[in-house]
Amino acid sequence: VLALAGEKKCADVAKYLARIRKTPHEITIEDVDHWAYLRVQQGISYEEARRRKALFWRLLRDCDCTEQTPMCIVREKNYGVPLEQFPSGLKKEVLELLRWKQAEYSVDRPKGARHRPVTAKRLEELICQVLGFAINVCGKSEAVYLPAISLPIVSLTQLVDKQIIGGYVEWSINERKVKGASLQRNLRLLVAAMRQHPSYKAMDLSWVKPLLDSVPTESKAVVRRRKSEKSLDYTVVESIPVKIRAERLAATKNKKGANTIARLAMEELLITWMIPLPWRQRNLRECRINGPEPNLFKRKIPPFLDIDKPEWVQLEEQKNPESEFWQFRFKCEETKTGTRTGIEINCVLPRPLIGLLEQYLKEFRPHLLDGADPGTLFVNEAGKPLTLAQTTIAVSHLTLRHGGRRVTPHLFRDIVAFAWLKAHPKDYLTLSKILWHSDIKTTIEIYGSEFNASCGVVAMESWLEERQAKSKVLEREGREGLNRKE
Repeated sequence: VLALAGEKKCADVAKYLARIRKTPHEITIEDVDHWAYLRVQQGISYEEARRRKALFWRLLRDCDCTEQTPMCIVREKNYGVPLEQFPSGLKKEVLELLRWKQAEYSVDRPKGARHRPVTAKRLEELICQVLGFAINVCGKSEAVYLPAISLPIVSLTQLVDKQIIGGYVEWSINERKVKGASLQRNLRLLVAAMRQHPSYKAMDLSWVKPLLDSVPTESKAVVRRRKSEKSLDYTVVESIPVKIRAERLAATKNKKGANTIARLAMEELLITWMIPLPWRQRNLRECRINGPEPNLFKRKIPPFLDIDKPEWVQLEEQKNPESEFWQFRFKCEETKTGTRTGIEINCVLPRPLIGLLEQYLKEFRPHLLDGADPGTLFVNEAGKPLTLAQTTIAVSHLTLRHGGRRVTPHLFRDIVAFAWLKAHPKDYLTLSKILWHSDIKTTIEIYGSEFNASCGVVAMESWLEERQAKSKVLEREGREGLNRKE
């Protein structure tokens, strides 16, 4: 393994592990993850550490030196068929379904069933995966649980078939270790679209519900435990921007390049932003500061706008009615549940973010641009809008480097939510507004698990101690009254 590691570009991983394990067979996933943590601490990017980890695991596999299968190995082969490579008839059919689901209005489409582009993309990816399973997996495998497929598949009615979908579910869970809940969500998206579209009204889809109900899913307790193992304490998260700022100031003192210093300033703002504003990653990466309809802007607050104002804003308006304030706004179609519930976001930007934001926009962001300004608040290495993967990698890198554990943008939301509930027990209504949930039931369903049996015991204990304290006071006052009478 050591002899081949240099050629495979993972020599540093192999050398580190050779110092702590006698043979490659003893190496664990935790060992390799710890190497990645140490290297990120030393300055390499999380993305680069992840790439070398994958190269090393492939080397162990090819040398027959491991029986472990980390996800980078389990899911390394892409099996889907890109939409542009679909048979012409099937491609036309899928494009029409996607258009029908995204159009502002479509005849016969139920109210609230319109898809945002990101949801339509999920639907497209699922269809590509199912067709890829049928062609690239079933056509090349002799595994007994895979169905025999009649090729070519030229229509959605052929593709959305019990045998194909059932085989896809079974293979995804057994071979690719996909979570059952994820499969259920995606397949419900496909089946709902087929049921709603007039062209497929005659299709028999009665087999879908029993199939999806049979899919094994993790209990809520297991999901909570896995999240807690991946999470960071809120106080640790709060300290990350301070560490990034120290790194930025050191880079400035050592006269590092303007782009390096600007990148650190953007990273500091990104994490600082997510602490009071735990937005979904899509809103983070697509937040616009330019253009005809920016999401983030500095203007006078319109008198007719239904917006809660902090005390400092009210005082400033009393002094100067023409005062301008940083605000953010997301239209209905820009929020996750907006297309169904009409939720629109209009808020004043929290004061702790303003100074860093203005400094970033004036001093640092111009250094990150390359060519035309994309208009987004945060940009990638090429000066373009961040992608989903780039946003996830950026937050993962910063939390692993400065917090000791990799945290994704979505898990960041959970960290903020649980910290809020600790400080404001059972205040789910405010939390639902912080997280932009249209229905408080959603908030309670996701985070209400924190209010469990142990909370009941603690509440009962506090109540009993309070009653006992009152009883002792009454008893003492009674004795004092008797003494005065005597």
